[in-house]
Amino acid sequence: MTTDLDTAELCAPFVIQGRLFTLRNDSRVGTYDYFDSGALVVSDQGRILYVGPSVPAEYSHYRVKKTQHLIFPGFVDAHVHYPQLPVIASYGASLLEWLDKYTFPEEAKYSQRPYAERRARQFLELMLQRGVTSAAVFSTIHQEAFDALLGAASCSGFNLVSGVTAMNRGAPDDVLVDVGLFREINAKAIESGLCVERFRYAMTPRFALSCTEEMLQYCGQLLESNPRLLMQTHINETEDEVLATSNLFPHATDYLDVYDAFGLLTGRSLFAHGIYTTESEYERWAKSGASVIHCPTSNTFLGSGLFDASGYISRDINIGMGSDVGGGVSLNPFVTMSEAYKVAKLGGQVLDPLQLIYWHTLGGAKAINQGDFIGSLEPGKWADFCLIDITSDDLGFEVWERSCSVEEKLFGLMFLLPDSTNKVVETYASGISRWQDASCLESA
Repeated sequence: MTTDLDTAELCAPFVIQGRLFTLRNDSRVGTYDYFDSGALVVSDQGRILYVGPSVPAEYSHYRVKKTQHLIFPGFVDAHVHYPQLPVIASYGASLLEWLDKYTFPEEAKYSQRPYAERRARQFLELMLQRGVTSAAVFSTIHQEAFDALLGAASCSGFNLVSGVTAMNRGAPDDVLVDVGLFREINAKAIESGLCVERFRYAMTPRFALSCTEEMLQYCGQLLESNPRLLMQTHINETEDEVLATSNLFPHATDYLDVYDAFGLLTGRSLFAHGIYTTESEYERWAKSGASVIHCPTSNTFLGSGLFDASGYISRDINIGMGSDVGGGVSLNPFVTMSEAYKVAKLGGQVLDPLQLIYWHTLGGAKAINQGDFIGSLEPGKWADFCLIDITSDDLGFEVWERSCSVEEKLFGLMFLLPDSTNKVVETYASGISRWQDASCLESA
């Protein structure tokens, strides 16, 4: 396996031909294009020039790559913790206990720049291996951790949303930062991200329990003053967390009201989990334009509860998908999507596979305010895509071939790919191959 960590911004224009699937960025979730023999044209700026069944004459002189693999949009992981990768699959704890026992001791290590750099590179390579080209990523309170992640992302072409984590109570001292120091670190981090093209800064109050009113007020004021900033946090993940938040903020009518009171509920806000959402919270959520990020493998692993997709869908609240590693057990989007299907079934709902793919592509793109630039393969967008081997596994390919509709093909892929020899074999970001599995990639 190889990873391209060069900083080249330009690529030779090319055409890639093969089976191709993409959703379309319009008001209907289930609108898509599928071609058994399609063409994707990529410019020297890493943007998509054309997607369709054949190559237009104006691009006929471009170099052509033919593939037997499925050309698929790069996935968007809208909620994941890069410092928690080493504590994935840690045994036997509820959310708050799990944080104290496993997460906080690991996050304390990220004050050391060499350790943070090694983990950041490892994390991004694993994401690219799984076809993920964009993500909203939690770091830690440490400037070293943020700088390491930003540096690794800028070298790999990864489209990153992140920020220094704000937390000044409810945890050991070595993972807390006072408001004054956080202001300084945060200002430096925002400034350092300005020169990185594919980066967007997110104010990142960990969750209400970890922040004083002064910290939340600062985050809200900065979010209001700078329209380029996003905001990411957690909400309504477990019943214990909801009760603890109510006790800590007795004047708030509910959990969402805590964030709203400090100006953190906007169309640039991402709220992970949203399991125990009340009717009044749904109403304010919908009016604000904020997104909810569904993290199914984390919710089932930690026993947090079952996400009610219908509550958000019926109110036109945008939904993205997150692996939420390390509470989540896999960075693989197909694992996350199949788990979301099972969670919905347990709640008496049946989700269309196109809905699930939407959440992990365009839904995530819209959550990070980049729906016009990523999330689907359409002209003008970044050429972020992956090649998925659908033929190496006999059973998997049999299911693909026998399926009568594109929806059935994708549904089978969703469940069979994680446990088969079929997999992502190459990932492109900005039109450049950033990762490839040479043992599985056929000659161009």
